[in-house]
Amino acid sequence: MDTKRLILAITLSIIVIVVYQYFFMPKPVKKPVSIKQEVVKQRVVKTENDVKQGSVGNKEQKDAESKDVKDISELFVEEKKEVKKDVQKIYIDKDYKSDKEFEVKVKTELFSATFINKGAGLKSFVLEKYKDDAGNKLELISEKVNDYKIYPFYFSPFEKDRFYKQMNDVNFYYEGANEIILKGKNEVNVKFVYADRTHNVLVEKVFNIKNNSYVIGVEYNVIKDGEKLDAPFIFGPDLENNISKERTMQLGLQIGYYNGDDKNSLTFSRIKTTKKKELGIEIASGTIGGFNYWVSYETTYFAAMFKTDENSSVSYNIVKKIKQLEKGKKDILLYSYIVVKNPGSVFLGPKDEEVLAGIEDVFKDANVVIEYGWFGSIAKIILKGIVFIYKFVPNYGWAIILFTIFLKIILFPLTYSSSVSMAKMQTLQPKLKAIKKKYKNQRDPEQRRLMNQEIMDLYKKEKVNPAGGCLPMLLQLPILWGFFRLLAVSINVRHEPWILWIKDLSMKDPIYLLPILMGVSQIILQKMTPSGGDPNQKKMMYIMPVIITIFVLNLPAGLTLYWFASNLLQIGQQYIINKKIYQEKKQEEKQKKLLKRKKGVKK
Repeated sequence: MDTKRLILAITLSIIVIVVYQYFFMPKPVKKPVSIKQEVVKQRVVKTENDVKQGSVGNKEQKDAESKDVKDISELFVEEKKEVKKDVQKIYIDKDYKSDKEFEVKVKTELFSATFINKGAGLKSFVLEKYKDDAGNKLELISEKVNDYKIYPFYFSPFEKDRFYKQMNDVNFYYEGANEIILKGKNEVNVKFVYADRTHNVLVEKVFNIKNNSYVIGVEYNVIKDGEKLDAPFIFGPDLENNISKERTMQLGLQIGYYNGDDKNSLTFSRIKTTKKKELGIEIASGTIGGFNYWVSYETTYFAAMFKTDENSSVSYNIVKKIKQLEKGKKDILLYSYIVVKNPGSVFLGPKDEEVLAGIEDVFKDANVVIEYGWFGSIAKIILKGIVFIYKFVPNYGWAIILFTIFLKIILFPLTYSSSVSMAKMQTLQPKLKAIKKKYKNQRDPEQRRLMNQEIMDLYKKEKVNPAGGCLPMLLQLPILWGFFRLLAVSINVRHEPWILWIKDLSMKDPIYLLPILMGVSQIILQKMTPSGGDPNQKKMMYIMPVIITIFVLNLPAGLTLYWFASNLLQIGQQYIINKKIYQEKKQEEKQKKLLKRKKGVKK
């Protein structure tokens, strides 16, 4: 394969990588909508129409029509139903309430969780082993949760029955220590109870926390007027804090749902919203579907996963966009929620292969929450190799370089045959030019056939495979793609430094030195790689490395490091091969001259 085609193949592969990353990430597969899900959709549409027509009568919904919207739920609620006071007291024999608000903190070796008794929600969840981009311990509960006071593990305020919203506003009873520290194999049940005999209401939320696990067991009991109700837990409006603006390729808050065969995803920012009249507000809601083993609320590196009943689970999403109307501000605030009815256990933690493998007894095939995309199996093999080397060389940058050397050794037979074929092709260029010059009228089918036949005879005589340099190079492209996806989504290299200025291999090189060095090495490698004498092709030799360098400027530094190290190794290999081939050719020419002289003497 000539240099022009090689460069074109690599360039097209890079274009595919970038385009796929931005526009063609896996999209969700639509599933049949259940009756319950359809009711949710119809309720939202009905309420929106009521607000538009001014037919909503209660105070909360009238406030939704005002310019100062104080509660997101006011865009969705229906008429408040009065709780009956004269119902028979079936379950409740004692009141359980609190006259004050307080917090309950549980600290483990993996995280620190802070619950609040008002609504029995989760106010804070700080990971002990991970940091944010500012260097602080990572807080998974977004600061935006304080804007509307809808905390994770609250009941969804978007339900038709306003009872759920009311339960978010009451102070639950809690009996136990307000600060708990777990060690070893210890675990604790944090139990919140609200019981009201007058209204015949009982709500229990129990969170089982173990010291050595990111999985929180969730038990609940919701009884109203003697009837057991669903528990629609809500999570949102975001995940993580202090995300660097440099992670533009790694953002994308999304929902994931796994049905036992495929994991589908839905990115919140891509959900089509409906414009409202109030202050540039846009809203949307949609069902996620049932028959899932679990659903997730996730970013690139972290996730909240909810175990669901694959036979009866119902989940949906709520999105609200608010345009900043102040002068100089063009940002859009996105509030994204997921509602899961009657979930089982909940995982709150990193999307780490080893961690996820340890929870598969609860969350079936939990590792699929990490989306490696095309050639995912290759990416996983690469990750295992790098992690293995990291155990002996505790620096992921050097681990990548050592793994690159290992790959070069494994692929040496392929790359060697490729390089030899291309080098031999270079030595044949004068003869190929002579043949092409011989058949000047190449438009004539017969002359073109004769020319091609003579060229093939030359290849056969010289034992050269013209396609020998093509296939091995193309086989390496899946490895490049695997590295790209690995370094874009693997938490292993997040915040991991290499040397000096490279502080995070998962982000771009801040001074662009690695991309420039990679580009220079690409030019050197192409100059050493045999090519035809076509002037246009020679121009492409210098243009393409520049284009490739521009493409990789904002890619993870770890990927550029791999590419640069691979180029350096290939340069060394190409130098040895070129020297060997040209020496063989020189010796062959020398032998031919001697043979001619001998023939001349005999004559």
